[in-house]
Amino acid sequence: MKALFFLYEGYVDWEISPLSYMLNVSDVEIKTAALSEEVTHEGKFKIKVDLNIESCDPADYDILIIPGGEPAPFDKDERLLNLIRQFDEQGKLIAAICGGPTFLAAAGVLRERKYSTSIDDNPEYTHYFNEKYMSETDVTKCENLMLRETLILNLL
Repeated sequence: MKALFFLYEGYVDWEISPLSYMLNVSDVEIKTAALSEEVTHEGKFKIKVDLNIESCDPADYDILIIPGGEPAPFDKDERLLNLIRQFDEQGKLIAAICGGPTFLAAAGVLRERKYSTSIDDNPEYTHYFNEKYMSETDVTKCENLMLRETLILNLL
């Protein structure tokens, strides 16, 4: 199995750290991608990523994982939105946590699918979400999407 973590400025590192550890010890190949060569997460560590987003091919991965954090201004970046759309079109797993589902909503892949997020009530992002499909649970699996309001531990 191969996993691609999309990292961005201000992503919340502790939300995905346990998952990345568990995947590593399970012999899952992990790559990181971003819109730039280096990002700084919420804990203020600078992270050099493996790949620039333009060089990512969803066919090479089984899952795309997007941590939480402040989506703006990345929620409008077509490179990211196109990558998400490609993963979805290929039926690949996409996991997003906290503010991460905002990217899925911005890419149009939530459509009429149930979702979980903790950012849908932020006025800056409410236009992305259709409240009718908001799940009543903290964790929602809908087709190839896995969405969680908080820390992803039981993803796979």
